[in-house]
Amino acid sequence: MSFTIGVVGTGSAGTLAAWRLRALLGPEAAIDVFESEPRVGGRARHIEFAGERVELGGTLIHSDNRRLIDLAETLGVPLRPADDDSPSKELDPVEDVLAIWDGNRFRLKAPTSGLGLPLALIRRYGPFNLLKLRALAKKAKAAWNSVYALQDAGRVFETPDDLLTATGLDEFVGVSLAQSLKSHGIGPKLADEFSTAVLRNMYNQSADIVALAGLVGLAGAGLAGGHLVAVAAGNSTLLEAALEQAKVNLHVNTRVAAVEATEGQGAILTTGDGVEHHVDAVIIAAPIELSGIVLTTANGPIPVPSQPYQDVYTTVVAGTVDHSFFHLTRPPSTVLTVDEPGIGFRSLGLTAPGYSRSLGAGLWKFFSGSELSDDFLARVFSEVKATYRHLWKAYPVLTPAPELLPFRLAEGLYQVNGFESVVSTLETEATIGWSVADLVVRDLSGAAGDSGKKEP
Repeated sequence: MSFTIGVVGTGSAGTLAAWRLRALLGPEAAIDVFESEPRVGGRARHIEFAGERVELGGTLIHSDNRRLIDLAETLGVPLRPADDDSPSKELDPVEDVLAIWDGNRFRLKAPTSGLGLPLALIRRYGPFNLLKLRALAKKAKAAWNSVYALQDAGRVFETPDDLLTATGLDEFVGVSLAQSLKSHGIGPKLADEFSTAVLRNMYNQSADIVALAGLVGLAGAGLAGGHLVAVAAGNSTLLEAALEQAKVNLHVNTRVAAVEATEGQGAILTTGDGVEHHVDAVIIAAPIELSGIVLTTANGPIPVPSQPYQDVYTTVVAGTVDHSFFHLTRPPSTVLTVDEPGIGFRSLGLTAPGYSRSLGAGLWKFFSGSELSDDFLARVFSEVKATYRHLWKAYPVLTPAPELLPFRLAEGLYQVNGFESVVSTLETEATIGWSVADLVVRDLSGAAGDSGKKEP
């Protein structure tokens, strides 16, 4: 079909939207993809540091993440097991465990491999609490996985609420994770300690976040089965390969300033340098709140609810952990923290590839809520050979019962990222990007909007 469509953003949402559009519309369609940065990937970003490639944000993909796993297999992009992040033989002794630190002592140390129900968790939290938590995480994972079957059957979703209701995920949206755990008879220690520690690493937030995001995070931590992998060359390389294979017209270093939906005539997308692109439809696949894009129709501006984003300070260090900081001769490979003042950071862990061959030092990554000073790093490390600091708006502040924008903002104008107010991962964004592409094609092809079926 000879449509022209604009996609704003090259993260997993925008990339999968463009990939799906090409599959549905064929080679005749013109797909213009706009990226304000000089690189593809959005918040999927890696750097060259200490002679190695290091992922700044989330690194791992769950084996159930069908959209990203299938994409990698289709494109022949290599994946590596998460176990490759285990401590390198070249490192000073590091214990391959996940540990929870409260600023004075480790409350828990558990093996990082096979994190189903290791003995350390059973002793700390009790078998029945853990079994209930695992059952709840599996329930949420199964509900999310049902999205794929619905999409394969041709289901098109016009609003996030449509998708949440159809999958049964809506029960996890109106409450916090802590409230959900309590209502399922799960003891508070699992929320205040283990769950919060995992979520401070994943979202830099606590168990007060919306339950859906929290359960997705816990499922990713191993409580719902499956295993973890990573894109060998970095997550953004998968997105680059997909956009290249989809043969899109890629505009990097190009900020979109405004989009005007013109009733019955598609939309006008205007870039920061004043160039207008007349298209049949536009998909905004970047956070509207952060992009500064002005959205209008003939009737005036389109109101967008304010959604605050979480500031995350990422600090990458090539160095040697001072054993005395944690009062251990062998520091853990992954250190999570409880929500207590004075700790100074939210998580610390070896980051792939784990070791800098050029500097002869371990590669460690902090997430924190404020900048880590050189003085603080000197307390944690006996030797610091290189440091990289990066501040970014990583995730929405994931409060329960957020106001969710419809996927169609106006005729010819669509958005993806509003859904990440309830869960924000590479896979969930990719799946929603795919779904919005289905909606765009159904609308453009003139299929009946009430049937719930797409007919591209």
